[in-house]
Amino acid sequence: QKNVCLTSWRIKVMDGNTAIYVEGKRKDMKDLTWHSNAITERIAHNQVRTSSGSIYLLQGNIDSASMRKEG
Repeated sequence: QKNVCLTSWRIKVMDGNTAIYVEGKRKDMKDLTWHSNAITERIAHNQVRTSSGSIYLLQGNIDSASMRKEG
């Protein structure tokens, strides 16, 4: 079980409004755009666990500009 660190992250809604996930740039993969599985738990203010068991570390502030653009 590994931690994935995302920067420039934002919250997205899955198709059918069944769950939410995070999307951002992975620090360990040359800022590759990456998205998680469904979020099942918020561990800390900047950490979430997904349905696959991965833990996402959300660095910096949420990318609110792009979220506003998408509604």
